[in-house]
Amino acid sequence: MDVLCFDIGSSGVRGARFNERLEISAVHNSTWNLHRDAEGRATLSVYDIECAVADVAQALASPAPAAISVGCFMHSYLVMSSCCAALTPVFTWLDTSRPEGVDIVRRRIGNAFHEKTGCHYYPMFPVFKLAANPPGRGNRVGSPKTWLAWELTGAFVEDCGMASASGMADVRASAWDSELAQISRIDLEDLPQIVDPDAIVGEVHEAGSARFGIPAGTKFVAGSGDGFLANVGSGCTTSRRIAITLGTSGVARQMGPQPALDATAGTFCYRARSDAFLLGCASSNGGNVLDWGRKTFGPMEAEIPSNVDLPIFLPFMNGERSLEWNANLKESWHGRRDEHTPAQLSRAVVEGVLFNIAQYVEVVEHESGVAAQDTVLSGNAFQDPLLAPMLASLLGRELVQPEFAGYATLRGAAIYAWRALGHDASPALEQAIARGTRIRSVPASNLSERFARFKELRLLERRRSS
Repeated sequence: MDVLCFDIGSSGVRGARFNERLEISAVHNSTWNLHRDAEGRATLSVYDIECAVADVAQALASPAPAAISVGCFMHSYLVMSSCCAALTPVFTWLDTSRPEGVDIVRRRIGNAFHEKTGCHYYPMFPVFKLAANPPGRGNRVGSPKTWLAWELTGAFVEDCGMASASGMADVRASAWDSELAQISRIDLEDLPQIVDPDAIVGEVHEAGSARFGIPAGTKFVAGSGDGFLANVGSGCTTSRRIAITLGTSGVARQMGPQPALDATAGTFCYRARSDAFLLGCASSNGGNVLDWGRKTFGPMEAEIPSNVDLPIFLPFMNGERSLEWNANLKESWHGRRDEHTPAQLSRAVVEGVLFNIAQYVEVVEHESGVAAQDTVLSGNAFQDPLLAPMLASLLGRELVQPEFAGYATLRGAAIYAWRALGHDASPALEQAIARGTRIRSVPASNLSERFARFKELRLLERRRSS
């Protein structure tokens, strides 16, 4: 018996079947391209989502799974009619087309916004786009996962994590915030019911089955946002472990039983479940910047001689979320000279991305008050064998890279699916983590000194832009 899990991401839909031991029996990917323009729009056609989910389901939904569970990229939404027909494309986290929404909310909420929601003033969050462009009375608002649940089951629901990451929810109460809804001119009944990620929200009906290819009667488990599921799929569900994901973006996350809501720290704090919170730092500059560095400069120099004064690269090519929450930040070089080779510049780009992640770990553990016993890696960027040892050297600790680390989000969805069905798959996950590769630090000339310089330069940039 298997469960079928979907991961709706920025570049497409991935699917995988997992048995009770979390072993993968089949996978399938269906890709797309976001629609982007010069005005900052970064949207996704709902039709593209429908086609991709159906493509994955056609490849994986036979024999009938015991349940399906869905992960979804966070900070995304679409406007729907009263019967949940899509009226807009999906506005993704990369969309920055309505920055005036930040000022609209700030004028009403002031400095209380982070304390209320765990989010920050940054145009990525749906609440600001909705404040700038209200959906219209009587229309509904939800994530792509909300839309999919409706189309398959007729349930209008959202899980705690996706709701919290929208910026529209009261992080302490796990409920939609009435003041923020009022600012966006949305009636509370036009927002989805908030449920836990392991809730069974319904069963696939005949019309949904015919449309998407998932057998009728299959249970639909709520699932959550990709970041939440990556933590669950990495075994990082308590503060004793911290998860690091390096994909398109870069994130460090630690779960705990209480919220940590110091706005000056630069961390986010979302409600993950009714009994847990996700504290973390997220970057808009991860694997995307690494890809740019490789295309621009070629392969990096694996070892830097002690007599080479490598430049410091602040990798803020796409603005930055944590720690600054400033969409206008730019990348910058410090100490770059003509004699630096392309391989050395490529190395500096990699270091800049890893410095950013390492600082996140320091900040998150400081804010949680808990130094993690284990640090677990996920994300496709760590397939480069040079990156994880460099990060281990920066953090001064051993890192764990589980088998199939690139499938952490899907594995987290599977854990929730099995939990909903009454089976605890966490022992199998612990075995997978125990079998994972232990990454130890490697000697790196002057790496810690360059990391300290990176943090000094970043602080100067932060003060300059504040």
